[in-house]
Amino acid sequence: MAKTQENIDKNAQNPVEKLQKENLQLRELLKEALFEINNLKERLRNYEKPDDGYNKSWSVVTKIVFLITKADKPLRSSEIIPLLQAREPAIINKQVSLEKYVSAFLNTAMKHKRLIPYKLKGVRGNYYCLPEWINEDAELIPEMRKKIY
Repeated sequence: MAKTQENIDKNAQNPVEKLQKENLQLRELLKEALFEINNLKERLRNYEKPDDGYNKSWSVVTKIVFLITKADKPLRSSEIIPLLQAREPAIINKQVSLEKYVSAFLNTAMKHKRLIPYKLKGVRGNYYCLPEWINEDAELIPEMRKKIY
């Protein structure tokens, strides 16, 4: 009878030990999966389209100039903000007022002549243009004028 009691005790311990080992293996597998998920999230966040040319390490002024260049038309700040948010979702969390945030960089770009403001009558605010889109008379070239109407 003692042998049968020992066998019962061994059988009872065996499933418990098996479950503990299986539990440890599953925990280790879960850790690896979470590490891989975090790694992929980081890579996705830093992803750059190879043919696009956008670089997350650029200054905000350069990013804004790039977005206007890619749009191939003059843009208002209200049009620039959604484009910038799409590329840099982190700025949404950093700034209380995105309009003020972008405005500061637009002023810097204008100060250094990287962007030229163009006022269109009847439209609130300025359109921001690349210097090559403005002629000698400080007027928007006809090709670009057509794009904003």
